[in-house]
Amino acid sequence: FLVMEGLIFSGMFQKGEPELDYIIVLGCQVKKERPSKALTERLDTALEYLEENPNTKAILSGGQGTGEDITEAECMRRYLENAGVDSSRLLMEEQSTTTAENLLYSQKYMDTGSDTVGIVTNNFHVYRSIRIAKKAGYVNGCGIAAPSRSVLQLHYLVREFFALTKELIQKNI
Repeated sequence: FLVMEGLIFSGMFQKGEPELDYIIVLGCQVKKERPSKALTERLDTALEYLEENPNTKAILSGGQGTGEDITEAECMRRYLENAGVDSSRLLMEEQSTTTAENLLYSQKYMDTGSDTVGIVTNNFHVYRSIRIAKKAGYVNGCGIAAPSRSVLQLHYLVREFFALTKELIQKNI
């Protein structure tokens, strides 16, 4: 348990690299048409990165789940455009329902063998996301950790242990 938590913790402070070709913002719950707190944290982190790196494009990855009136990608597009990001920098992947699908379906927008890619997700989820990306063929991938609610951090870390264990058992990473 402690070894796996150490691995999870190792991804929690990754900030990516400057001037990446793409960032992928992993989808997260949308409440009707509004981003959840976790998704808002991812979007604010993506916005900050895009403002600092004007040549980077963002792939907004997420389909539509139960209780969501629009796709997660559409919710993210609206949020980032409302914050001033030019629509030409935003690519939408609207089919995925899991992290593995986010990364698999986003590949159509890039060359995972040569393009540099940052994966934007909440800090507790970075390590697993990077491992899944490597398994999917992302050669130049790095994590960009968004914050998560500190009051729920212990819950997230324990839950992520079980998610990581499941991925290992299923040989997805």
